Amino acid sequence: MARARDGQWEPAERGFRRAIALDRNRASAYLDFAYWLLTAVGRYPEALQQVRVAAEADPLSADVHRTFAVVLIAAGRYDEAADQCGRVPAGVLCLAQVRLAQERYDEAIALLANHPAVPRNPQARGFLGYAYARSGRRDEAGQMAAAAQTPNEQALIFAGLGDKDRTFEALDRMSDLGAQRVGLYLGSPQLALLRGDPRLAALRKNVGLPR
Repeated sequence: MARARDGQWEPAERGFRRAIALDRNRASAYLDFAYWLLTAVGRYPEALQQVRVAAEADPLSADVHRTFAVVLIAAGRYDEAADQCGRVPAGVLCLAQVRLAQERYDEAIALLANHPAVPRNPQARGFLGYAYARSGRRDEAGQMAAAAQTPNEQALIFAGLGDKDRTFEALDRMSDLGAQRVGLYLGSPQLALLRGDPRLAALRKNVGLPR
């Protein structure tokens, strides 16, 4: 995990595979490998393969279904992701991510606006701000961006507002959280507006992500 955070992908992969080899029935080892490394660097088919193995090891685990949904969203398989969210107890935040990816913003807002996790969860607030911006409620999104204190929340809201400059600035600040977290955000549908921008290659290089 620490090596993935620092962008040391090859030794991190060896460590994850070693952990799996030591206990092939431990679902969390497959999930950590799938999410913190394979999804972070965009290797989605391999990530899905690892999550499927985790599901065989622990088919009733909420963590398995939640991670399965996130990887499916990154891979663009939204209907399948919604099905996985339905298997997560209290999977409202999970389903809200799917609705955002499907550009069903009003539905996402309905799921997030009064959710008790939003006030204490910067990512959830970022998703709500993104949904406000994309649904035309830009003033509310702007107010949330002005009040935001964490770079991941800011990155999502600025992306929703279509402000590439401030999205990149927020992602630069996110680099303190680790290369893998930046990679996970860059692979999300919400940050698709950055694809093709020449600054993206420089950002990936600076934080230690492969091209």
